[in-house]
Amino acid sequence: SVRSPYGACCYKEMFVRQKIPAFLIRSYQKTPSHCSRKAVRVELLKGKKFCVDWEEGWFQQYRRQKESTSTST
Repeated sequence: SVRSPYGACCYKEMFVRQKIPAFLIRSYQKTPSHCSRKAVRVELLKGKKFCVDWEEGWFQQYRRQKESTSTST
């Protein structure tokens, strides 16, 4: 399948409002600048992908926690 550059964008129906437990998150990636919504694509350990609002409080907390622990990499 051809991956369109918009495959990395988040659309309204892809967003989750509830907090995702940190231990379930495998990785996350900010959406590219061409996307209309500023968001983060979160990939869970089981491979599911969700979109989270970049401003979401729990995500900011998660991100800070990750950055402070991953400085040893």
